[in-house]
Amino acid sequence: MPGSSPAGPQAPGEAALSAARIDEILDARTRALASRGAAPEVRATRALLLCRAGAETVGIGLEEVAEVFPFRPCTPVPGAPAALVGLTGRGGLLVSVVDLAAALGAAAAPGAAPAEAAPGHVVTLRRDGPRIGLKVDRVLSVAEAEVEAGPDGLGRRAVAGYARAAPQSARQGSDQSSRRGSDRADAGFAVIDVAALLAPLLAGGRPNPA
Repeated sequence: MPGSSPAGPQAPGEAALSAARIDEILDARTRALASRGAAPEVRATRALLLCRAGAETVGIGLEEVAEVFPFRPCTPVPGAPAALVGLTGRGGLLVSVVDLAAALGAAAAPGAAPAEAAPGHVVTLRRDGPRIGLKVDRVLSVAEAEVEAGPDGLGRRAVAGYARAAPQSARQGSDQSSRRGSDRADAGFAVIDVAALLAPLLAGGRPNPA
């Protein structure tokens, strides 16, 4: 059964979700899948990092995440696309920070500050080439869920499919019940196609801090 667990950072300024912790979660998932063997009617699931991006909850494949750290002010890039917040340093390297909500065309949360001034987290992507991070409003949890393609015409280009974490996740503590319905891990959410999301930026020569 799919499920969810705390991802680590729950509010800006808290400890980052380190690369080691991500690898630990992925290794645990691999062991769990292997232990199932050839059990009948077991559907493949995917480990996802659930985040708030504007007014929406979205999932990013955990295998595509290098680390998560609290957002801090970035250096603007003249002439950059609107979705590119700017550049920041991490571990001695430059990271291009892309506002995920803006890249998706998602509506901003009511009363939200501009992306460059609002608190949040940066989800650094595990990829070859220039380092890129997705700026999100909040990291919610790590969820194990089945991902299914949406009906034709309902998905955006950068959406790989739709998923729903296990209903029992809503019963894991009173903090879950106090959240708004859109923040709950058992609510439906879109799963991001990272390659499709970045394609327009990379085709235009951005982001590339090198």
